Amino acid sequence: MNAYQQPQSSGSPWPDGTAGLLYRPFREKPQWSEPQQFRPSSVGVWGQAAAVFSGGDALMGKVRKHYVLPSDSSVVRFLSEHQTLPPLLLEAVPHLRSCFGAQAVFSLRAPIDDSGSQALYAVAIWPGSVRSVREALEHFDETWWIQNSQTASVHLTFTYELV
Repeated sequence: MNAYQQPQSSGSPWPDGTAGLLYRPFREKPQWSEPQQFRPSSVGVWGQAAAVFSGGDALMGKVRKHYVLPSDSSVVRFLSEHQTLPPLLLEAVPHLRSCFGAQAVFSLRAPIDDSGSQALYAVAIWPGSVRSVREALEHFDETWWIQNSQTASVHLTFTYELV
């Protein structure tokens, strides 16, 4: 049972004829624009990525020359989304060679972790001892990587794998 029987109002009088407009049901069909297919523009991250990594790109060819890439497209896709990384990887090559030796093999991996985030790993594949690879990585960090790591943000990690 409603104890308050009088109609309630805000105290503001409605101009004649407008109160009824607020409660009329909407019967007209809404006008929707036609859906369009997404096309990356030539500006922005996707457009730049398409321009940088379009077929036979010289920069990606240089990266492939110095690093072993997996057979899937995870690394190429990651590099296309983070365009500061390919030049940084190429700049790192002489420093990696001086620290790890001319015969060292470097691979790139871009795994997705349990939380769904992805990072790029530059892996030195090392046939020697744990002590020698740690010393080489420490020397690389001190001589080059610490000064240049801000360019990569948190997207690139240099590490090793013993074989």
